[in-house]
Amino acid sequence: MVVRISTGKSVYGLIRYNESKRRESSAKLISHHGFSRGAENLSTQQLTQRFQSLTSLNRRTKTNAVHISLNFAPGENLKDEVLEEISRKYLNKIGFGNQPCLVYQHFDAGHPHLHLVTVNIDREGKRIETHNLGMNQSEKARKEIEQEFALVPAEKQKRIGPSIQELGKLVYGQETTKSSIQTVLNHVWNNYTFSSLGEFNAILSGFGVCAYRGEKDSERYRKGGLVFHLLDKQGKRKGVPIKASSFYLKPTLKKLKFRFARDLEKKKELCPLVKDRVVEILGKSNSLKGFQDSLKKSGILLVLNYTDTGQIYGTSYVDHLHRVGIKGSDLGKEFGANDLSRRFGLVPLSSAKPLSKGEASKFGAKVNKDWVRQTFKDLEIDPIPDFSLALSDSPYQGPVRRDRKKRKKKKDHSSES
Repeated sequence: MVVRISTGKSVYGLIRYNESKRRESSAKLISHHGFSRGAENLSTQQLTQRFQSLTSLNRRTKTNAVHISLNFAPGENLKDEVLEEISRKYLNKIGFGNQPCLVYQHFDAGHPHLHLVTVNIDREGKRIETHNLGMNQSEKARKEIEQEFALVPAEKQKRIGPSIQELGKLVYGQETTKSSIQTVLNHVWNNYTFSSLGEFNAILSGFGVCAYRGEKDSERYRKGGLVFHLLDKQGKRKGVPIKASSFYLKPTLKKLKFRFARDLEKKKELCPLVKDRVVEILGKSNSLKGFQDSLKKSGILLVLNYTDTGQIYGTSYVDHLHRVGIKGSDLGKEFGANDLSRRFGLVPLSSAKPLSKGEASKFGAKVNKDWVRQTFKDLEIDPIPDFSLALSDSPYQGPVRRDRKKRKKKKDHSSES
């Protein structure tokens, strides 16, 4: 059993996501703790009010929503009463046994799994500590439950938690645009690390979504606006753009910039882990396609940006193992556009002579674009080595204190002059 834990600021968003799955018949509410009978007939708002009765007792704790997924190995088709017992025992073991909780079973993946929604404020208004919950109490509880119910241990499972297959790749014309993009945004925001719009877009592209600022001479670009599009099968923006501010998450450019600053240090910590795997694969690759395919098997997507003449001008690496997007040059010069082009016999962007259409075709520009657009449905993701995931307080919590001090100092300096 693989356990995945995340925290956030909106229990309403978590309930709305799971309830939308219920309406689509891709999930069902198999259990609820701390609710009166008939909870399955309550609206999203009514379910949320039960949790808000606790979170209102502690206004200081903003990050109070807890989302847990219990993932079982393919073939472990457990009965509802067994799944309910497992979820109840798990919650007791991690210290959430007295908390109200909604337990949903989802059917949108190749493996059985549950989603547990609760809060970390108890009936006395005290905050239940979640720091290192995944590494300490959860790991102990997982192993005990695996043994008691004869489950496949996390160490022997091939993949972990919600994956690309589970969320799927959205395609324009086949999805309800806004709700589908909202699902992707929530998933990426809560589970991935990124420190630039390019890295954010590299991750989103794998799910068929694009964040777009507009042309550089457009009013939207000048005013710092941001919209989201679904992508068609060719990877092109389609449909009416949807403003970032219209989503519940409100991933505006201003909010994203704070997120970029916050994720920068975390990304630096993950870079060496990603680089080690990329270096090994690059050394064994004889072509760009082979490099991409080998990375993909390792759970890494290489996103290439092309000019109209077919030259590579940018690279990003999306590691779904550690859930991070990294600009190629941040891993090292050899992983950037120019060095990859030279290594694999393509004309680099720094070449003085631009490629003609014939030359672009010769160097496989059209084929390369097809590689970028290939779907993720056959992507296999290996488990994280320690099989535990750190809690992720993904929603932005404001600028760091030192930024405010810098602004104050600058203001004082200007007043003195």
